[in-house]
Amino acid sequence: IDARIIVATTDFRKEIGMRWGIVGVEDRGDSLYSFGGTRDIQKAGGAFDAFLGGESELLLPETLAVDLGAAERFGSLSLGLLRDNLLLDWEISAMEADGFGETISQPKVLTGDKQEAVIKSGVEIPYETGTASGETDLEFREAVLQLKVTPQITPDNRVIMDLHITQDQVGEIVPTSEGGSEPTIDITEVQTQALVGDGQTLVLGGIFQMQQVDSVDKVPVLGDLPYVGKLFRNDFKDQSKREILIFVTPRIIDDQLLDR
Repeated sequence: IDARIIVATTDFRKEIGMRWGIVGVEDRGDSLYSFGGTRDIQKAGGAFDAFLGGESELLLPETLAVDLGAAERFGSLSLGLLRDNLLLDWEISAMEADGFGETISQPKVLTGDKQEAVIKSGVEIPYETGTASGETDLEFREAVLQLKVTPQITPDNRVIMDLHITQDQVGEIVPTSEGGSEPTIDITEVQTQALVGDGQTLVLGGIFQMQQVDSVDKVPVLGDLPYVGKLFRNDFKDQSKREILIFVTPRIIDDQLLDR
């Protein structure tokens, strides 16, 4: 039995965020006021000279008023507006990434007529379990892609194959009554029977998984406003697709060839 297992994956991520802040100063006689935050910097000359008359110390924001930029930015657009007593800093950042992957394995197994052949590939997951005495034991659970094939040769040299395919993946970690924890296994299963000729290939698909995550970080109330709400939020989208294709080819081997 020749088996070719192809795991195709597609990943898509998109994130758009905003960062902006504003700071201003106002001269009230003997006092100089600022709004927007607290951070000491030195300012020599420039647009604030109408208030300061030379080199002086100003109070500027420690952080932006809204800091919801993209965590992994691939590009950003910034805008700064500086007037005599006002500084506006605005930045929009974005990230979009696509990824494609393909894993191919090609196992082969020799079996007899009406004898089950098993092909599996994956990992064993260790986890701790509690015992009645209070001790902990280390146990393992399999998370594998498994293909079971039972061939039956017909008088006209064709092959009936009983196929059982399972795709196990690690799910959530749940606590046990003994005080330990145990991983759950998400199972996808396909079972079928097919008749093919000697050397012909059967294609199995339909083991498909899609996961999508949409999240929004926003300033309460302001982030829900129409039009201007985008200035007060960060939008994130993560989408992944995974599909498994299995090609199974039975080949009849004469007993005389095996004896040689």
